Amino acid sequence: MMKRFIKWVLYVFLAILIVIVGILIFFQLTWDRTFDVPLDEDFVVELTEESIDNGRYIVYGPGHCAYCHTSKDKWAALERGEFVPLSGGYTWTFPPGSITSPNLTPDPETGIGNYSDAELKRALRANVRKDGRAVFPMMDFHQMSEQDLHDVIAYLRSQPAVVNEVSGKKLNMLGKIVMAVAIGPVDWGVDAPVTSPTQEVSVERGAYLANNVAACVSCHTERNLMDGSYVGERFAGGLKMDSYADPSMVYVTPNLTPDPETGIMSGWSEEVFMARFEAGSVYPDSPMPWSAYQRMTETDLRAIYRYFETLDAVRNETGLTYAKK
Repeated sequence: MMKRFIKWVLYVFLAILIVIVGILIFFQLTWDRTFDVPLDEDFVVELTEESIDNGRYIVYGPGHCAYCHTSKDKWAALERGEFVPLSGGYTWTFPPGSITSPNLTPDPETGIGNYSDAELKRALRANVRKDGRAVFPMMDFHQMSEQDLHDVIAYLRSQPAVVNEVSGKKLNMLGKIVMAVAIGPVDWGVDAPVTSPTQEVSVERGAYLANNVAACVSCHTERNLMDGSYVGERFAGGLKMDSYADPSMVYVTPNLTPDPETGIMSGWSEEVFMARFEAGSVYPDSPMPWSAYQRMTETDLRAIYRYFETLDAVRNETGLTYAKK
């Protein structure tokens, strides 16, 4: 009887093992899948002085592309106001693995030199690379206006090419499972790009910048670090990011909604808001790209403040901005 029982247990264990191995093999073979997302072949970028200037403003200002697409050791130069080449090399570490930002200079071997304008547009709109593979959802620029998207690409095209081979993403098995079941293209047919509001101090302009360009919503909303999806109320804070200076500490994004008890901006006047941005970073390794936002025009910063004032108040006590894990 005992031998029969042991034999039965072994059979069950073997069956479970075979199922687990089969599932792991499935994810190993499917995580790097490709997607057939059509290109906008009519999209052609013109390198005019006006387009390049606006693209540079977005890249080093509200879009803060330079902070993500340069290595950490070049941030000091950015903070001095230099236009550091976007040669990639910044690495994020998440539960699924690590991701290193790509080289966005026009080098044909290690950068975007072999991308067409339509392929670059698809990457920004739909999170799909040249080879059809999905990009891990780190960028929330899907609804950037057509003109601003055009101008960003125009600026990228105008840069000097820099040879810099980066490692890309290194995913563990958990990351591969996430890529296989949860990460795919953004449906840019449904989430159609918006038109950029006029550059004036308006709620409409602030809403466009905060949601589609400056990515305030991306960091000031709690997110699932497995797949990047939003799990908290928009702009209510709570996203945790590791401190590079002290691994035992974590940054917690504050609540930007006008909740009188938990909103960090509760009671701030527009001038206090402007002064806070003028002051810049309080912490040496703050994940917020303060110097990028300091390059923004006064008009755009004031527009963002006025938009924040229109948000629904959300009670969300996020605690200290810099806290123990």
